[in-house]
Amino acid sequence: MALLVLALAAHATGAAGEERTPLPMIERAAKGKQCVGEQEFMRRNHMELLKHQREDTVRQGVRGAAFSLKACVECHAGRDSGSVARAPTDFCVSCHSYAAVKIDCFECHASQPPSKSTAFHPLVPSAPGGAGVIRLAGLVRQVGREGAAR
Repeated sequence: MALLVLALAAHATGAAGEERTPLPMIERAAKGKQCVGEQEFMRRNHMELLKHQREDTVRQGVRGAAFSLKACVECHAGRDSGSVARAPTDFCVSCHSYAAVKIDCFECHASQPPSKSTAFHPLVPSAPGGAGVIRLAGLVRQVGREGAAR
């Protein structure tokens, strides 16, 4: 019985130095010289930082802070894809695939830095009259909330 357990343990660990799961393969390092936080800190806490920044942006209108999604994308976009979430070796996809965590940020937000447009969010109209569309959408939401309250 002891030999069976030892054999199974040896088989599970594989040969010396052999990884069971390949580490994430990131295409390249960030564009900037230094990240806004230490590497281990950012690996463990980036989601909390992004959530906190999201709250500051939505509730207080604070934009352009160090821990914004836009800043991350601008610095970490892949050289070939121009994105953080398009190719398997892109910054976000590589680590999130390794950790088996779904990325839902880019269902609404752009996964690549803006090129010509100043609008980062793909749902924000940048065409003439775009501000009016945004105001109209806000009024529709307000009327919907008031109707639901009755």
